[in-house]
Formats: sequence, C-alpha cells, structure tokens
Amino acid sequence: MKMIRVFFCSLATLVLSVLYLGLMLSVLLSILAGILRTVGFEQIKMGIWQDVELPVILSIPFSLVVSFLLFLASLYVKRSLVFCLSQLKF
Repeated sequence: MKMIRVFFCSLATLVLSVLYLGLMLSVLLSILAGILRTVGFEQIKMGIWQDVELPVILSIPFSLVVSFLLFLASLYVKRSLVFCLSQLKF
C-alpha cells in the first residue's frame, strides 16, 4: 500500500510542480500585460468575451483581478504539492 501511495505522490509531485510554476509565471505575465497595454502597446488585446474589448483604462485593474485569482489557485496547488512531498518522506 505504501508503494502505491509513493508512486502516485511522485507522479503528482511532477505535475503539481509544473502547474505551480506555470501559474506563478501567468501571474507575472498578467500584471506585465496590463501595465504594457495601459502604457500603449497596441499588440496586447484584452477582452472579456469574444469581440468585446476591454477599455484601456481598465487594463491594470482587470489584470490585477486575474492575477489575484491565479495566485489563489497557485496557493491551493502549493498546498497539494507540500502534502505530496510530505507523503514521499520515509
């Protein structure tokens, strides 16, 4: 039984670590995109729905809300990652 738990926790550790790093990178990119769009980068598009563009003035608040939600998700992923790592200790 212990071997099965170690096997699944080692697989979950790999997946959760990649997910955690991706979420943290997305948090940084979201904030950077909001700042760059506000400054005047025309290439960055932000929309809520298809064919509904977000006004430029709302780029930073929208990116902060999205990055906050991504950060909350990364906290739960980190909690699961710590649990899996604690199960791997012999």
